[in-house]
Amino acid sequence: MSVIALVVFLIATASRLSSYLSDAAAGALSASLIAHLLLYRLPGFLELILPISFFLAVMLAHGRLHVDNELQVLKSAGFSERRLIGMTLVQGIFVMLLASIVVFWLRPAAESGIQSVRADQKSMTEFDLLVPGRFQVLSSGARVTYVQSVSDDQLLRQLFMTERVQKDAKNEEQAITVMAREAEAKLDASGDRFLILKDGFRYQLSAGSRAHQVIAYEEFGQRLPRNDYDIESAEVREQSMLSLLEAGSRDAWAEIQWRLGLVLMIPILVMLAVPLGRVEPRDGRFARIAPGVVLCFLYLLLLSGVRAAVEEGRFPVMPGLFAVHLGFLGLALWLLRRAGPMVLKKGQASRKVRSAL
Repeated sequence: MSVIALVVFLIATASRLSSYLSDAAAGALSASLIAHLLLYRLPGFLELILPISFFLAVMLAHGRLHVDNELQVLKSAGFSERRLIGMTLVQGIFVMLLASIVVFWLRPAAESGIQSVRADQKSMTEFDLLVPGRFQVLSSGARVTYVQSVSDDQLLRQLFMTERVQKDAKNEEQAITVMAREAEAKLDASGDRFLILKDGFRYQLSAGSRAHQVIAYEEFGQRLPRNDYDIESAEVREQSMLSLLEAGSRDAWAEIQWRLGLVLMIPILVMLAVPLGRVEPRDGRFARIAPGVVLCFLYLLLLSGVRAAVEEGRFPVMPGLFAVHLGFLGLALWLLRRAGPMVLKKGQASRKVRSAL
């Protein structure tokens, strides 16, 4: 389980890190916030990784016992299906306790941390995210900015900026290009931030026309827009279970059922993994891994889909997500019954033991 969880965790972390690095390189996200974001995303990864990794671990372990014919010896001694599932569920209890810590405590605390990072990111302007020595496309492609260097006191040197603006009275799109020897951001009394440009030129051009305007200035001020990069977060995810129960909204109930479901699905996955882990020696221990993975991800996708439906009012709060759990519990019981009992008759057991030996 630890090996599977580590592999899946590294894949998920690398994927999210790649996305953050791409945003930081484009100037949309502050590079100083990446480490904090990854740290706060870890509980969200773990709450999904723990059930999946335990499910696959049970399948692999049981598949190995079947392939190596070890269960044939246990069957001859009267090792029952109930006892096998019971022993596996005992191990599942420890995984449920670990998942409960992550789901009910760590993830809400991490979501609060994401909110603080989100506030820090929102307080920044586009010019706080500039990377020296490269052209950056900002404001959803409307502005291209270049700065040669940034000093320790956040003084920008050799600034170039070109921007498309709204059409003028003649219905013509205009382009404004600004060049400055240096620039710095300042805060006024009302809390707005301005970019103060020094020793440069401002060019205003109209598309399809020779009309243009050139202004040489010693000092020029321009109001800075706030950064529009959004870090995904939801207020309901950072609330405790007690706060969610007091709220009583559809979003709150969907979040309550989601948290409970991530813990309740572990014993259901165990009962699914036991029959799915039964393979013939010639099939190999990995024969049913692919169907098992598909079934596990279908479980999670259905939970996520029903959660969204409950939040939007397209599905009743009760049974809500519990309907998905009941459906997969019924599937697990059907698979166990279809697989048949593990206890064999004495003659069958002795023949299978002799063939295994």
